[in-house]
Parts: sequence; C-alpha cells; structure tokens
Amino acid sequence: RGGGVRIAAILIDTGRELLFRKTIVVYFGVVTLVLLFFALALRTDVADGVIASLSVAGLEASTSRGAFRLGETPPGGGLGGLTAEDFVRYVQLGAAFTLYPLAILMSIFATASLVPRMLERGAIDLLLSKPIGRPALFASRYLGGLLVATLNLLYLTCGLGSILALKTGVWNGGFVWSGLLMSLYFACLLAFVVLVGVWLRSTTVAVMITAVLFFASLIVRWPHGNRDWPLLISGRMARWAAVGMVESLYHALPRTYDFMQAAVGLIRHEGGLQWGAVIGSALSGAVALGLAVIYFSRRDY
Repeated sequence: RGGGVRIAAILIDTGRELLFRKTIVVYFGVVTLVLLFFALALRTDVADGVIASLSVAGLEASTSRGAFRLGETPPGGGLGGLTAEDFVRYVQLGAAFTLYPLAILMSIFATASLVPRMLERGAIDLLLSKPIGRPALFASRYLGGLLVATLNLLYLTCGLGSILALKTGVWNGGFVWSGLLMSLYFACLLAFVVLVGVWLRSTTVAVMITAVLFFASLIVRWPHGNRDWPLLISGRMARWAAVGMVESLYHALPRTYDFMQAAVGLIRHEGGLQWGAVIGSALSGAVALGLAVIYFSRRDY
C-alpha cells in the first residue's frame, strides 16, 4: 500500500514537472485550438442522414468531379448526396493522417526531457533518497509521461468526435479506439526515448534518435512488404546483409505504418486489428524499457 502511494506521488510530481515547463500546456493549447476551430467554423445541415449544406468558416462547401472545394459553388455543384456518416469518417481520416503524427511528435518533445532532467545532480539524489526501488522509480517516470500524452490524445479524439456528433448526429466510436491505439504506439516509442535518455542523458539527442527511428520504421516497411526487392542487389553477401538489416529493423522498432493502417481500419470499421504488428511493437517497446530500467538500476549516480 505504501509503495503504491509513493508511486502515485511520483506520477503526480511528473505531471507537475511537465506543467511547470509549459510543454504539455502548449500541447493542450494546440489541441484546444483545433477543437475550437471545428466547433466554431463548421456549420452543417443534415436531412435524413444526408448533408444538405456545409460551410467552413463561412465558405460554402461543394463537390465537383470528385474533388471537395470551398468557396463559390460551380454550376450543377453541391454535395452530391454526401451522407453524414461518410463526412464524419472523411474528417476523422484527415485528422488521423495529419493530427496523429503531429500529436506523437509533440508528445515526444513534451516528454523527452523527463529522464535527462531526473538524472541531473541534485534531482537524482533527492529521488534516490525516497523509500522506493529504482525500477519502480524509473517506471513511474515513464508512466507519468505516457499518462499525460494519452490524456491529450483522448482529449483530441473524444473532443473532435463529440463535436462532429453534435454537428451531424453521427458518433464514430472507432475514432476514439484509434486514438487509444496510437497511445499504445506512443508507449512503444516512449520506451526508446527513455532508453536513449538514460544512456546519453541528453534531451536533444533523445529527440533526434527517436525521430530517426520513427522514419526508419516507415522506410523499412516498404522492402519488408515487397519480397522481390533483394533481386535489385547483385552480390550474394550484400543481398544477405541488406535483407538482414531490413528485417532486423522492422521487427526491432515500433511499426509506424502498420499502426496507422490499423487506426484507419478502426475509423472505417474495416476488419480487425493487425495483432502481429501490435504485439511485435509492444515487445520491442518492452525490451527497450527493460534495458533502460536495468541500466538505471545498475548505474552509480
């Protein structure tokens, strides 16, 4: 019981630290501005589940030759029988492709300094003096950063989903589930952030390396999904080394592309989760977090 209270105290202290450094406040403010834009700028008129009229910031919307446009409605224009359900999904898919990557990057910037600042002289001495084990102490800092980022993602998805539901009468629960899925992805990525942070003690380097891992996981997804690409390499040893590197990176890193595809599937209500990608990413994150905890537990501070 006492250990749980101490862990809760560290979680609260982590949240206070993020609030004090204003990073999470900026993150919260950006999400709030996005929600205010949709709440104030979007105007819809729905009749029998079909969008009768739609305007954004006073500009009338229409569809012409399969393209969506704002402003002057062309002759014969209109919304082409666009249903409220399809409109909600289009908006949420746009949010998934634009706001989710931005939210993940902002979460990394907001939490990357947690471990390096904890290891500063004076701060680490105070924390190690508390009656709590090093693994629990480190895990509490990790969970504190993860909890704050998850709450912001839920604020975005629940807020935007509720605004669209009020405007159109359509609630898409898959959008909220996609936000929770991206929280799991961030949990995997945050494990690498704290691993680099405890190893090199640099916030800047942790952000840079994590950004490299983010894009590397996207890059290796293409050759992994195209089995014929090794034929482009003539030498047997070079081909073997290239395939080994690609497959090692694909399985060792959180799978960015697969998570985004799964999020899109949840929003569209198409198929189930790609559990292989989710479990594989969770395992890679667990290994990174475990290495970070072991390094922190054995290092003399």
